[in-house]
Amino acid sequence: MQIIQQKIETLYEDQDVVVINKPALWVVNNAVSVVGQTIQDWWSAQLKITDKSEWEKLLPKDFSDLYGRPEQIFTQRGGIVHRLDKDTSGAMILAKNPGALCALLADFKSRKIHKVYQCLVYGRLKLNQDVIKLPLARNPRNKQKISVDLTGRPAETAYLVTKLYRLPDSIDKNQDLLSLVECRPLTGRMHQIRVHMAHIGHPIVGDEKYAGRKRTRRDRAWCARQFLHATQIEFFHPRTKKIIALKASLSQDLKKSLDQLTFCSK
Repeated sequence: MQIIQQKIETLYEDQDVVVINKPALWVVNNAVSVVGQTIQDWWSAQLKITDKSEWEKLLPKDFSDLYGRPEQIFTQRGGIVHRLDKDTSGAMILAKNPGALCALLADFKSRKIHKVYQCLVYGRLKLNQDVIKLPLARNPRNKQKISVDLTGRPAETAYLVTKLYRLPDSIDKNQDLLSLVECRPLTGRMHQIRVHMAHIGHPIVGDEKYAGRKRTRRDRAWCARQFLHATQIEFFHPRTKKIIALKASLSQDLKKSLDQLTFCSK
């Protein structure tokens, strides 16, 4: 595949890590089912071979090669530390060497990396602030979807409503309300925020998979894609152990979507 050297905004970069502002419509990982260039393709084209002595000391003290040597893990993942959905934009960490990758993967597993997302959801939430604690698992009837399942893995999402909007052409001011919500996933399950918000009756605007095709088609005129953006990320640097806290501005397409709405007080 020819790798397109598209410009992707860099929020932070040093010898071990880079944090990008991932554009929407980019799949992160390579897969047989994926058509077109991925973030993994793009990042692999940027990487240069680093001497082992430069990164070996970054490995976690309790690192085990049960699932492969650091070099093998790095090659398999292509330096990808974590994923964002195709339609989700925002802050995303990439590793430049095997030591940094393994250290960051360990921190994700132990929940030392914190992320904040902005999403626009349908309706007015009953509570302006809460923590959703609902276990998640693959939907047995549709393997492409995740659903709340009491036998699934524990999942927690803290949220805070920051603003309230309505569609400008709404006849009834109590109808077509939309809430701008700040979400902090306390666990890292697939589609976690999307499923949790949908389950409590407030799916994310533009999320065809969980909000439904009919509703999504209606709103395509003012919101072309899923309104979900990773606005902040905080992690311990694998070499210095200092906290790195970064923000990714809301993407222009989502800003334009908000500009078409009417703001109303909570």
